[in-house]
Amino acid sequence: MSNRTLTGSIALTKLPQAVIVDKKNKAGEMVKCVLLPIEGNSMTEKDGAVYMDVRVVLREEQDQYGHNGFIAKSLPTEVYKANKDNESWINDHQPILGNVKDWSQGSNSAPAQTIDEDDDLPF
Repeated sequence: MSNRTLTGSIALTKLPQAVIVDKKNKAGEMVKCVLLPIEGNSMTEKDGAVYMDVRVVLREEQDQYGHNGFIAKSLPTEVYKANKDNESWINDHQPILGNVKDWSQGSNSAPAQTIDEDDDLPF
């Protein structure tokens, strides 16, 4: 099995509770920040780190924008089970955050046209 290289981006402000705020840094300068409440976004803390569950859906073929799939927020099992009867809440708390592109498939452009040495140029 060969390695596949995927790239993508995540729109953090699509999370259920995300706010852009200005805060002072250590030097006293105002900097723009993204504030993500841990509980409000169903994230988990473990060993001093904060984790967010995600789901990646890959397709073999690229879509019309050249993407091979997408990244969506997912919920920890216990949160999903506690809210499974509220479809609207489940959908609101599992937004699509971004797209992914598979660079290991090579270019999707057509191969160069080949001509016989005896033929005239096609242009």
